[in-house]
Amino acid sequence: MAIVLSQPQFQVLTHLHTGVISGRIYFPALFLAEFYSYVIQWLQRQEISFDEKDLKSYSDGSFRVYFKAQQSPETEFLALIAMIEESISA
Repeated sequence: MAIVLSQPQFQVLTHLHTGVISGRIYFPALFLAEFYSYVIQWLQRQEISFDEKDLKSYSDGSFRVYFKAQQSPETEFLALIAMIEESISA
């Protein structure tokens, strides 16, 4: 039986040779079905940078993105979670 993910999977990555810190988030299709507009809004923030080669989309509608952030990647991920939690409680 396969496990179906419904929450984003987040990791902070540090490049072995350069020490550059980046974030990686996998957005499952079930999560995107409900929170797509918030994810798009978050990806458009100026504090986050990525390009086309940093995106990987999957046939089920999910995708993964590698990104760099002006602050820490974790801070930016938590900003996304805060946006979503605020919308749920409103």
